[in-house]
Amino acid sequence: MGCGFGIILLFVVHFVDAQTRQSLNGDWLLKDESGEYLDLNAKVPGGIYTDLMNNGVLDNIYAGFNDVEYKWVARSNWSYYTTFEVREALTDYYTINLVLEGVDTFSTILINDVEVGTTQNMFVKYIFNITEQIKVGDNTIEVKFLSPISAADDLAAKHEQNYVVPPECVPDSYKGECHVNYLRKIPASFSWDWGPAFPSVGIWKDIYLQGYYCTLIEYVVAEVLDTGDNWTLSIDTYFSPPADIVGFLGFELETANEPIIVRNWTILTVPNEYGEVVNTTEIVVPKTSVETWWPNGYGKQPLYTLGVSFDSVFDYSYKEIKIGFRKIELIQDELEMGRSFYFQVNDVPVFAMGVNSIPFDILPENSYNQERLNHFMSSVATYTEMNMIRVWGGGVYESDLFYQLADEYGLMIWQDFVFASSMYPADDDFLSNVKSEVNHQVKRIQSHPSLALWGGNNENEGNLASNYFNTADNFEVYKADYIKLYIDTVRDEMRRITKNANFVDSSPSNGIETDSEGYVSLDPGSLIYGDVHFYTNNRDSFDTSIYPIPRFSSEYGFQSLPSVSSWLTVTDNLTDLSINSDFMKHRQHHPDGNDPLKNLIEFQLELPSEDNEYYDEALIYYTQIIQAMSIKIETEHYRRHMGRVDNDGRGYTMGALFWQLNDVWVAPSWSSIDYTGKWKMLHYFVPGFFSQELVTGHANSDNQLEVYHILNKEYGVGEKWINLTIYAWDSFTPVNSTQFVGEFEPVTSTLIATLDIDQYLSDSGCGSVEEARFNCFIHFVAGLGTITLTPSNYFFPSKFKEANLVTSNLEILAVDNFDAEGLRFLIALRADAPCLFVWLDAGDTKGHFLENGFIQHSLVTTVIFVADEPTTVESLQATLTVTHVKDPKYFPTKV
Repeated sequence: MGCGFGIILLFVVHFVDAQTRQSLNGDWLLKDESGEYLDLNAKVPGGIYTDLMNNGVLDNIYAGFNDVEYKWVARSNWSYYTTFEVREALTDYYTINLVLEGVDTFSTILINDVEVGTTQNMFVKYIFNITEQIKVGDNTIEVKFLSPISAADDLAAKHEQNYVVPPECVPDSYKGECHVNYLRKIPASFSWDWGPAFPSVGIWKDIYLQGYYCTLIEYVVAEVLDTGDNWTLSIDTYFSPPADIVGFLGFELETANEPIIVRNWTILTVPNEYGEVVNTTEIVVPKTSVETWWPNGYGKQPLYTLGVSFDSVFDYSYKEIKIGFRKIELIQDELEMGRSFYFQVNDVPVFAMGVNSIPFDILPENSYNQERLNHFMSSVATYTEMNMIRVWGGGVYESDLFYQLADEYGLMIWQDFVFASSMYPADDDFLSNVKSEVNHQVKRIQSHPSLALWGGNNENEGNLASNYFNTADNFEVYKADYIKLYIDTVRDEMRRITKNANFVDSSPSNGIETDSEGYVSLDPGSLIYGDVHFYTNNRDSFDTSIYPIPRFSSEYGFQSLPSVSSWLTVTDNLTDLSINSDFMKHRQHHPDGNDPLKNLIEFQLELPSEDNEYYDEALIYYTQIIQAMSIKIETEHYRRHMGRVDNDGRGYTMGALFWQLNDVWVAPSWSSIDYTGKWKMLHYFVPGFFSQELVTGHANSDNQLEVYHILNKEYGVGEKWINLTIYAWDSFTPVNSTQFVGEFEPVTSTLIATLDIDQYLSDSGCGSVEEARFNCFIHFVAGLGTITLTPSNYFFPSKFKEANLVTSNLEILAVDNFDAEGLRFLIALRADAPCLFVWLDAGDTKGHFLENGFIQHSLVTTVIFVADEPTTVESLQATLTVTHVKDPKYFPTKV
């Protein structure tokens, strides 16, 4: 019976079990081409490094110098193979497909020793028709992987007959591999300045057989359009061929009232010009029947289930997705100078407060680990008011769980396509490969309400415009390739599939101004258009004059070192913790090495003597202070320019996304959470500098203290008070205080006061005009009535190394468990003078503090520790330590 007879028999016949999926996940075997390794145990989904570790062939790849020791793995060709049983019921279907959701990367696939397909893109779902190859009973499958190093070299050699596509290799300091830009594979797997080279191979996502008679639903892309009193839900349902099928296409949308049910009679005709069989249905959803989805900090994140079913004589197919009702716009209005660049959600301007993420592990199968994802996403949304994550282009399109959690937490996603910091080829084969990738990934992700923006690439427009890769002599060729790839292929394919998606060609870019300049601007980092990236590691990072004043800052960061307990998971040699050890130099991939870490400290702080036994520990701790304070200062700098502009047209800043959230191994990096999941001081600072309302101050070029009130959204109506309280370094009793009152507009930074620093402190009782700045510091807070609305903030009028700090004794008074599960503990601290950057460390006890790295300006302070798993007071006490900048163990009293 052919599929085309469905219209006659629709009400007569309906096959039972109309589609079947048989998973091939589980235990496989593994071998290498040379025959040295045969019949090793393997897990699918998985990857070669994990399997070789599990078989004892490799030690912990994340430890020591193993990234270099194990380079041979990626230079070998490996095969995964297994036997599986097929029951007769499956072979009754007209079509049996082998579906691979993710294959890394170059492979040849054989079923019963017959080649059924090849793969060449890690980010594509591959579907191979194996109806003729499959049989009842036992079957074999083998996936033969080509070394990604060999594949990259071969493609580069072939292309370079015409011209080189730079960079040919990563910098030597990366200890990495060459020509990754020829592959559609995680670019960072060939190494980056924050990670090792582990170019894995393997079946890294699900693999299964799928049988059906005539067709099934392959993708559902649901987009929400604002049409006044109603939402219009536009649903594109994509089917697997063949076509010319008749049946009912049904939609059921959960709402706050009765479900909305739509049932269409559908005739699937021949594929469109793009080879797709697709139905478009629009459903009108009254705004009164659903709640609006908002970013974190702006409202709730209600999600609604949309079920889509196809029911015919032959097949029944069903897909279910979660959607949210919202409108996200990227506003780029003309201004007197330049254009705006900000996100507007449901007609409300939103200052984007967020972070850039890299892969959650260097091994792709681990990057999708549910426990790790939950930890990082909750660390962003539950404990901070961040509202955006930029998924960086050198990494990976994240797992479905990642986007689901972003939907649930209200984290808008700036999703780069996976192209970063390189030129790329633009031959027909490469562009066709990329087009398949864009097609799959956009259909997979676009329905998520958290998806706010697609970005064409990371930094490649800037690299081309600035001649970073020495492309000027052949600029027109590279520019033509750039346009073919990011505009004609990536952008156009994305726009073809979507109806209301936001897109920027690159980051940084000048937004739509870039388009008017022919897609490669003369200055992609302009401060009056689009977004900017900014890094420096050789200037005083506490000096706000070094930072740009852009429309949107989408990348900025400073390095620090992970905590001692994290280092000890990858080395058992304490001498490795020296900043000058071979191990530490090996782990530092930035071409400038570790010197900037120490130099940035020395701008602000006095280090202990190098012969102090705690010197290495102190240096690690001090790097985290400098990172946290530098990001805080830079972030508040950007936030002070919200809603205002200077004489050069700079300002109206509406976004700050710092670099970076996470790590892929234990190493010096820009992360706020290290690879073990431990929060650095920076992450503890995030709730403060990303509070929706904040008081902040900085010293301008005239040595005046400018005090600003920052308000992202309407928060507390009425006249608010702002208190400036002055403390001396040797006392918990305030020296003086000043109060300002006023009413403040949202989406605005308001200048409250301009004070001569030295005179103000001197008049407040901090000593002479010449000495006052070294004796005192200022505490800021704002409130309404009896309610405090902002977190504590501070202004330090002198460098810490010049201030008259006191070598205070700080001790843990008590540790008490105050819940029945043994998860939450109250820690009391006592000091005999104000302490800077009080740092509690729980050692091997996994968890986090609700406050850390804080300024203690009271005799006793209490802090809550939240353990990841049940523990006892005794266990926590055994690992708990506390330190501060002038800890006597760093600066013992001289006899």
